[in-house]
Amino acid sequence: MVKIAVLAGLVGSAAAFSAPSQGRVSTSVNLEPITNEGEYFPETFGKVFDPLGLTSSLDERGMRWFQAAEVKHGRVAMMATVGWLASISGFHFGGMLSSSEGISFADVAAAKTPFEALGMVPESGLNQILFVIGAVEGFQEMRQPHYTLPGGNLPGDLGAARAKAEALPRLQAVEVKNGRLAMIGIASFVSATLLPGSVPAMPGFFLPN
Repeated sequence: MVKIAVLAGLVGSAAAFSAPSQGRVSTSVNLEPITNEGEYFPETFGKVFDPLGLTSSLDERGMRWFQAAEVKHGRVAMMATVGWLASISGFHFGGMLSSSEGISFADVAAAKTPFEALGMVPESGLNQILFVIGAVEGFQEMRQPHYTLPGGNLPGDLGAARAKAEALPRLQAVEVKNGRLAMIGIASFVSATLLPGSVPAMPGFFLPN
């Protein structure tokens, strides 16, 4: 289940950062990384939110590297959030997670916390997850022109899907915002579970029983 979620999340979220296929777009649009400003960011009044000026010393290559890093962290956080909610709700597939180890999906779902559930995954399963992550990361790093270069691939573009160029800025903004929310969300879930009371506003149904 974890491996399927990782693959599905990575392929699905790549759509927002893929250049459009020729013939599907009737207008010429300059495909550039999301700038975190403009009409899709009304919560910051259309301006870049950087009160500490952390990006002021970055050149274009540095900025694109951090943009790619944010996209990657956001995607991982979104998958982690979905996995966390699935775990605490008791959702699981039927059958065996590992026939050789005698571990069923039901056994993992019966764990008290998502941490215990993860700990029940055999080492071979964890290695498979790490292999998939490394393969996806290596694939993106090898794609040319590199995403850190001016005019290169968009940060986060895995080439797995296509989006119309007119819709790309909105899709980029949607993914970045959802990723940011997911990073805050999964950090809150973990903190509230490990340090009870550390997130006072956290509803109880988001936490293990």
